Amino acid sequence: MTLKYRIISIGSSILLLCLLWGCQSSPEFSREISGTVLAVDSTVAPQKDPAVDSIIGIYRGELEAEMNEVLAHSAHHMEKASPEGLLNNFVADLVMEVGESLYDPEDGSAIDFCLLNYGGLRTSLPEGPVTRGRIFELMPFENEMVVITLTAEKTRELFDYLALADRGMPVSGIRLQVSEDLTWEAEIGGTPFEPRNYRVLTSDYLAGGGDNMTFFLEPLNEEYLDMRIRDAIIQYLQQADREGRKISSELDGRISQ
Repeated sequence: MTLKYRIISIGSSILLLCLLWGCQSSPEFSREISGTVLAVDSTVAPQKDPAVDSIIGIYRGELEAEMNEVLAHSAHHMEKASPEGLLNNFVADLVMEVGESLYDPEDGSAIDFCLLNYGGLRTSLPEGPVTRGRIFELMPFENEMVVITLTAEKTRELFDYLALADRGMPVSGIRLQVSEDLTWEAEIGGTPFEPRNYRVLTSDYLAGGGDNMTFFLEPLNEEYLDMRIRDAIIQYLQQADREGRKISSELDGRISQ
């Protein structure tokens, strides 16, 4: 491959050349560069390196064994839906439960409710055995659990967001009734919404304004629980299996329209 280019003197260079050569036409410089195009694809290495492949094979086998580990058994198939779904409720409730066990603020206040996002649930859970690999498919992100303290105004914006949402956001600890004109009535922990600060358990992705949840920005307080949401799910399933329980969920009208 041959490339040619010209560098034309301009600006201050013209002024300098005019002084040196009586304003003669600016000279042109030319340089020729040659090179070879090298394709970087499978044709460069058409055969596997046996030594490298054997090393990879060891870790591949270990990873497959880990991902095929059965963590728990489900009493029924669970998938997400709107305005609520079995999977929505299951994940939000278990995250709330695990979050409450981890949260220990100095003032002794509790988490008021949990809000996650519909798009964060990437697959369903089957009836029967649930493997570790399935949980990685369900929650492939490294999102961490965080408690955000919101003012009453920002909490009101949160419920406005839920009332307008066209998908059922996973929630726990609240009941939200949305009317046809998109006004709403909310209960938090069995108590009607009131003008006070609320502590919301969510993901660090949403806490940063993900999914246009801008009401989480500039919170009164932000407290990380040092637990990934995926790890919370795995921990919950393992505990259920140790106790001989099948995991399950139900629709309870926590969001109704």
